[in-house]
Amino acid sequence: MAEYVWKQTPMRQLTKEERLKEFSEVLLGYSYEQALAEADRCLQCQHPFCQDGCPAHNPIKEYIRLFREGDIEGAIRIDRESNVLMACTGRVCDWEHQCEGACVMGVRGEPVRIGAIERFLADYQHFHPELEIMELPPLKDEKVAVIGAGPAGLACAQGVRLAGYQAEIFDAWYLPGGVMSYGIPQFVLQQDVIDREVDILKKMGIKFHHGVVIGKDMTIDDLFAKGFKAVFVGVGANKAKTMGIEGEDLEGVYTAKDFLMFATQEVLTSKYNLPTVDGFKVGKKVAVIGAGNTAMDAARTAIRMGAEEVKIVYRRSKEQSPSREIEIEHTEHEGVKFEYLVNPLRILGDENGRVKGMESIRMKLGSPDRSGRPRPEPVEGSEFIMDVDQVVFAVGYDPETLIAQTTPGLEVNSWNGIVVDNDTYMTSREGVFAGGDSVTGANTVVHAVAAGRDAAQAIINYLED
Repeated sequence: MAEYVWKQTPMRQLTKEERLKEFSEVLLGYSYEQALAEADRCLQCQHPFCQDGCPAHNPIKEYIRLFREGDIEGAIRIDRESNVLMACTGRVCDWEHQCEGACVMGVRGEPVRIGAIERFLADYQHFHPELEIMELPPLKDEKVAVIGAGPAGLACAQGVRLAGYQAEIFDAWYLPGGVMSYGIPQFVLQQDVIDREVDILKKMGIKFHHGVVIGKDMTIDDLFAKGFKAVFVGVGANKAKTMGIEGEDLEGVYTAKDFLMFATQEVLTSKYNLPTVDGFKVGKKVAVIGAGNTAMDAARTAIRMGAEEVKIVYRRSKEQSPSREIEIEHTEHEGVKFEYLVNPLRILGDENGRVKGMESIRMKLGSPDRSGRPRPEPVEGSEFIMDVDQVVFAVGYDPETLIAQTTPGLEVNSWNGIVVDNDTYMTSREGVFAGGDSVTGANTVVHAVAAGRDAAQAIINYLED
């Protein structure tokens, strides 16, 4: 095999100067020739380990083979049937640790860039609407209600519709996509990309009801009373955590959820006629607490919205950061500073109740904790004041509780995750199913897609039993 085959086909991206001017997508994707060149690197292994590495076990080997053979329509079809959000997962998946991380090409060289190929196929479908991708069966009388228009809900709705059942999605937010819309910034995943995936579902006959809060505007029992035969709960884990330290109530302190949501609304207000957010303003010196993908998103957003200095503050080392490598690379490249082995102690306020600083302490790595990682321990006497005027907590999420509180007999566990049967996705309420982050806690988009797709099959089995 020629030496060049072991190297990935490079992907185009905006320069630093271009990307910091606006919220345009940073990675620009492959051309047809580039995508085909990358697909030609695939070894078509007898046992496709890439599919083992994919949480949704998408048919990667097969759609790459079909694409290479010139059947691009067939390639899109088999991926689309398995993965409702091809264009999104092709942009935001943790490929390095999932499908690409399992690619055998990576043993000697660089793994096949599977995410970029999938992104190309999804984009190709968008720009070639004449393609006939989905063959839909006639609609049956039974209706399924899907709560949440995030990845799990969208996947579930597609699954039941492909089996002939009517699906209606009820979502509290104005834009479809769930955390993809409000939690992932536009320079990573454009709302236009999400919209076109949703448009495919609408053309399949799936109905969307936005601005409807289940548990407030209506209950699950109301849905059954309206004639729905099954209900899927895919509301995600959107209750943002904080650290419980002094000063979290000061003006200028945000959770990453609120910070990213407010920023997205500001960016998209004119295009989608969204309500404005009174009082939201990005500070001059911003500290983002945490080092996961959400922390990187918040930091990069603050830079684009005019912050003069942005710091990632993380109590562990860079090697222990849960973020994807490409996210850290982009964040560093765009001018964000990293304060590793630093832990906040309290947030300081001025006489007007506004953030003026953050007291922190240096950390060192000690013996392993239960996760097997070295435990961060404070360095005695190393306290210092960090000069900041805004603090954003990106330290995790918990499941929402409203549906559980308003659905008698719906069992949740100690951290408010909905309890389901592992095989049937059925909750403790007859005919009510759940999947995604509301069951497992916060996870990736493709994990939610897999859960929604598998729950759809469980619902189909239930309705046909």
